[in-house]
Amino acid sequence: MTEMRRLSIIIPSYNARALLRRTLRTLAVAAPEAEVIVVDGASHDGSSAMVRAEFSSATLLEQKNHGFGHAINRGLEAARGEYLLLLNSDLFVSRAALESMMARLASEQLCAGVAPVLLNEDGTRQHVFGAFYWPNWVPIRGVTRVPLVSGACLMTRRNVVEHIGGIDENFFLYNEEWDWCARAVRSGYHLELIPDEVVHVGGGSTSQSPELRLEAQRGFLYLAQKHAPELVVQGLRRAMHFQGFCYSRMDPRPRHRAMWAQLESLARREAYTESPFPLSGRGDTPTLKSHWRTAPSVDAEMPSEREPITARHAVLSAIDGAKREIAPSVPTVESVAPIAAVQEDGVVRRVRHGRLLHLRPKVAGAGG
Repeated sequence: MTEMRRLSIIIPSYNARALLRRTLRTLAVAAPEAEVIVVDGASHDGSSAMVRAEFSSATLLEQKNHGFGHAINRGLEAARGEYLLLLNSDLFVSRAALESMMARLASEQLCAGVAPVLLNEDGTRQHVFGAFYWPNWVPIRGVTRVPLVSGACLMTRRNVVEHIGGIDENFFLYNEEWDWCARAVRSGYHLELIPDEVVHVGGGSTSQSPELRLEAQRGFLYLAQKHAPELVVQGLRRAMHFQGFCYSRMDPRPRHRAMWAQLESLARREAYTESPFPLSGRGDTPTLKSHWRTAPSVDAEMPSEREPITARHAVLSAIDGAKREIAPSVPTVESVAPIAAVQEDGVVRRVRHGRLLHLRPKVAGAGG
């Protein structure tokens, strides 16, 4: 597939000028026809000036720094493509990988997101999501269904985002793609890895700090609250409360002691949306611009793989067909949410499938 003009690439960036330049130069070769949107989170290293001076074809959005999800959602609002690539500012992707991802999303309507294999700069396999993420330990020789895909390089379709929404802005950094993937799976979609390989520097715009450690753990508690059974949530909460209690009294570093004390406090109060960084205030249901509801999307009128075709499905299909003949210009819920929604007597009922279990904290330092 060579129709790169149907692709929008969204790159959140913060103080990563040198790596961002490499990423944009790579894209200028790999996908010169694609729409490229750089969302800069108030960098103070000259990133915005560099983009304006050297990459005039790219769209530059300058925003306050409210985190990875906030930047992605602002890019999604501006994007015009049918295919949407979330790309870290320190990741170098090939045209072959882009074409493979677009081909998978075009041919498999139940696929919500697809990602390539991530490599370190030395060519070794990059591990994501911690030691218990099994795709880290097996060779990816073909299209492989996986429970999660990394947000460092994740491609989806416009109609998927219309269905399940953008990124939850209650996450500042880390865990946000876990949440998005869990919502996709619960809506009846699946996720895939392809064998194409791309290079990811990792941590190109972040550095290790106690505040980021706190954000990773706070965000993981919030993630668990959204998707895990209450017993699991309470177990994690008590464990992190105990960890904070102990280390706030034992850690010899003052800044780290303050971080542990804050973890102890928020775990005790169950204040899972209390980030050490400024959040956008948009919460877990960020509103996208109105053009998202009217822009053309990939056709995706397919039944759920999880439900057999029954007589009831046939009747509903016939009713829907009659509605389309009467009012073909009116979009229906099925046109953007075909997998987990049926319309009956004017009421939309969404079918939710599965839950994200066996949660493990994301490794700090992964770039989004």
